[in-house]
Amino acid sequence: MNDTTSLPERLILLTVKGNVSLTALNAETGEIHACVEVGALGTSKPHEIALSKDGTRAFVSLYGSEDYGQNIPDNRLAVIDLITMTLTGHVDLNLYKGPHALVTGADGKIWVTVDGSRCVLVIDPDSWEIERSLWLETPGHFFAAAPDGNTLYVSAKEYPVITVINMASRAIVARIPVPVGAQAIRVSHDGTQLFVGDFHRPLLHVVDCAARQVTSSHTLAGVPGWPFVSPDGATLVVTTYNEDDDQGFLELLDPTNPSKRRSIPLPDEPFHVLFTEDSAHLYVVQANGLLPKVNIEKAEIVEGGFNAGSTMPEAIIYWSPPA
Repeated sequence: MNDTTSLPERLILLTVKGNVSLTALNAETGEIHACVEVGALGTSKPHEIALSKDGTRAFVSLYGSEDYGQNIPDNRLAVIDLITMTLTGHVDLNLYKGPHALVTGADGKIWVTVDGSRCVLVIDPDSWEIERSLWLETPGHFFAAAPDGNTLYVSAKEYPVITVINMASRAIVARIPVPVGAQAIRVSHDGTQLFVGDFHRPLLHVVDCAARQVTSSHTLAGVPGWPFVSPDGATLVVTTYNEDDDQGFLELLDPTNPSKRRSIPLPDEPFHVLFTEDSAHLYVVQANGLLPKVNIEKAEIVEGGFNAGSTMPEAIIYWSPPA
């Protein structure tokens, strides 16, 4: 294995559209450890991240020229060697265009939505070959993996359906109707509920995974982007945005009763969040490139935030070098 002695014990990995990079921050100090260019300005923006099963590589989706909408799609995944922090190359998806969401299966295969092609692909992380293509019929955009390691949910922004996939059989097994198209989605830690952001209204929908139906809807301060559940399962966090007022929010909900809500106004539009392991704090990614630190109990921004190094970061995860 490559030498890992020069790496910090823990890094924060971010996709950053402003400089089309996978950027690595020291998780303790926030200092930029590496900035690996993975796309091309104006044509190939990085969006989501998945790690190889052995933790040595990152796969980054290059969605295309825009964040969504009138996008000129790319058809590649960037592959980064995390030990050396260098770009290994690009997975060519050929005719499949608009890769976005990524998840690593229990067998180590990389799953990716290809928005423009209305498919989900299964990629071998070593050969970079497409092993399977599942036709969704709708342009799936976001993933949510269930804790059973076998169930994968796919949402479509502009279509009122969530597709359920059995990852072992690589087959579509059900479709869940939702009121309108969905933003990002998240499964509860016990696998019984699916939290669904409404595509254009300030609402969060809760789906009973067994019954495969919406059981309740809850008002938010802004239109939802991404829901997240804290490591201890006690807090459901939703990043939201009111476009008319250009106002972002971080919304803290009780996952057992999502109507109990606290909203924190943010300086800019928020995207993903990253919890500390003790669930006491989180970092929220903003369009301006800043990552404020939030005290969850107090529902307030505190000292200790970081900077992504450029504008429009999106995905954020922890990574530690393999032993």
